Amino acid sequence: MNHRYVGTMLVITALVCSSASGQANTRRGATLGGVAGAIAGGIIGENNDEAGAGAVIGGVLGAVAGGALGSAKDQEQAMQRQQYQYQQQNYQYQQQRYAEVQAAVTPADVINMTRSGLPDTVIMSHIQQRGVQRRLEVSDIISLHQQGVREPVISALQHATVGGPATQPAPQPVVVQERPVIVEQRYYTPPPAVIVPAPRYYHRPHYHGRPHHHRGGTRVGISFGL
Repeated sequence: MNHRYVGTMLVITALVCSSASGQANTRRGATLGGVAGAIAGGIIGENNDEAGAGAVIGGVLGAVAGGALGSAKDQEQAMQRQQYQYQQQNYQYQQQRYAEVQAAVTPADVINMTRSGLPDTVIMSHIQQRGVQRRLEVSDIISLHQQGVREPVISALQHATVGGPATQPAPQPVVVQERPVIVEQRYYTPPPAVIVPAPRYYHRPHYHGRPHHHRGGTRVGISFGL
């Protein structure tokens, strides 16, 4: 096998690998595929005295195929990493929501603040900031009224957010998959030759008319003598 063509193949393989920067499996697959394709292409092409061309073509096709397989592996690993990060963020979100619910205001808290003599504006502001742990039932409203909680505070409890201010959950990760590289081999068939016959010209016959016979002025006479 001509070493010059092998060197060319390695350069092409390096160019394919350079486009997959930061993707270890893609680079590894392109390199191994390029080398294997070059060897196979060289062996096949050697039978036709075209070992160099076979090595180059096999190297390119092998690099592209190996890079595509390696890219699929990279995409799978990237998806697993992003899925793990999403699960961790979702767990943190749930823990935060649990802490917010535990810190929310209860009817017992409102009763204690009312008995302590806090102004209604302070109690309602606290309810608005922390939210409530659950919606009030009829028995809760009656108990609050009996404990001296005024109507504006009870109304603030009814309209407060359950569990505190809503926290946006972590968004689902989006994995963008690259399109595989497709190598197309196109074969061009020359158009068929069209033979155009030489034109033939036909002349219309010339009509000369009927021939005319001219009569002379000589007369022939016959006489009989007795």
